Amino acid sequence: MATQTVEQVARLAPFQEQFLKDIFAQAKALQGTPQPFAPQQLAGLSSAQQQAISTAQAGIGGYQPFLQAAQQYATPQGAAQFFNPYENQVVQQTMQDIAQEGAKAQRQLGAQGVASGAFGGSRFGVAQAELAGKTLEQQARSAGQLRQQGFRDAQTAAQRAAQLQGALGQTAQQLGMQDVNQLLGIGRLQQSQQQAGFDVARANLLAQQALPFQQVGFLSDVFRGVPALQSTVQTSSAPGPSLGSQLLGLGIAGLGAVGQAGGFGNFFGPARTA
Repeated sequence: MATQTVEQVARLAPFQEQFLKDIFAQAKALQGTPQPFAPQQLAGLSSAQQQAISTAQAGIGGYQPFLQAAQQYATPQGAAQFFNPYENQVVQQTMQDIAQEGAKAQRQLGAQGVASGAFGGSRFGVAQAELAGKTLEQQARSAGQLRQQGFRDAQTAAQRAAQLQGALGQTAQQLGMQDVNQLLGIGRLQQSQQQAGFDVARANLLAQQALPFQQVGFLSDVFRGVPALQSTVQTSSAPGPSLGSQLLGLGIAGLGAVGQAGGFGNFFGPARTA
């Protein structure tokens, strides 16, 4: 029994086939095209940050001179710097005033001795000695008090100066740190701006590299979104007749021809007549 083979081939519309060929051609071309490398870049220290570092380094230990001055003022030698330069004059003037008061008291004592007739006596001499001793004692006491008060004033001034030097050192340190912080803030802004520039440039380069691939992807999406317009081509084939079939066919054809020519009687003699 002969077997017939039927082959069906589903094909896209010609314009769709060409469109798909173009997509494959573009993708293959991209596959062999070298892409430039886009390395990441890190922004370095800005000028303000570098200045902040220099300022901070220069300010390290900047309070030391103030601290040393404060320590010097806290010593007795430091207090001597604040002695009243007119103290000696005040003491001397006080001594003179006390001496004058003592001399005046001596004159009064002498006048009293003359009036009482005791001038030149032993009692008068004792009274004069006591008055002179009191005068000297008053001078010594007053001078000591003035010297002591002057020293206390010098110590107080030295302590205040030491506190002031310490406050100045602390203030200088704080102001220096404020300058450093401000420079760091400005530097971070500059660094961020530079880094943003690097990032934008790299993003643009990557976008430029990805554009051809995106275009191929877009075309592929378009192709998938359009319904396929297919056509079916059918071809069939059957095996040719065998040699026996061919001979049998020829025989049947010959018999047909004999029949048309008058039948087989022609081969066996003339036809009989009634």
